[in-house]
Parts: sequence; C-alpha cells; structure tokens
Amino acid sequence: MAKAHSKQNRAVNKAPKTERYYTVGYAPSGSKTSPPPAIHLTGHWLKDAGFETGFTFTVKILNGCLVLIPDSEDTRAIKQQNQQQQAQLSAIKHTMRELMAEYISS
Repeated sequence: MAKAHSKQNRAVNKAPKTERYYTVGYAPSGSKTSPPPAIHLTGHWLKDAGFETGFTFTVKILNGCLVLIPDSEDTRAIKQQNQQQQAQLSAIKHTMRELMAEYISS
C-alpha cells in the first residue's frame, strides 16, 4: 500500500508547462524618481529552454511581447572576445593616464 505522500501516481510523460505567471516589480535605482520596472525570472525550466547559468541572451520586443533568445555559441564567443578587448582597452587607457600624469608632473 502506498504512503499518503507517495509519488506513485505521478505522470511519467507529463508535458512541459509552456506558460509561467510573473508580476512586474521594480529595480531600486537609488534616486527619488520612480524606480524602473523589472522582471526576475527563476526556475529550472529556464535551463530546459536553453538558458544556462552564465549564458547570454537577446531580448526582442515584438507587438507588445518580450521574446528571449539564447545566444548561439558564435555570438557568445564574439561577446566574450569583445569583453576581453574592452578590458585591454581600459588597461591601455589607464597606462596612458599614468604616463601623462608623470609627464605633466616632471
């Protein structure tokens, strides 16, 4: 006999949920103006839909709908390369500022 909280009657081939319900909140902005709206999505269903932790994605706005599109491997590689180049550029700018400060003070 199955226990009261048994998962024996659980559906084996249950169809994945295709709808989720959320409430638009706000993101604190630290200013006195009204904070901007924010949506925070969580759940293992994101991974099932192709949204791995740390992966990037694109948001498109189409006819009042938000469409979330996981970036392809190529797009992720390009974005990562861009971040590396931005970091290198920042380091070069920092070095240039230091050199200019040394030149001016001497």
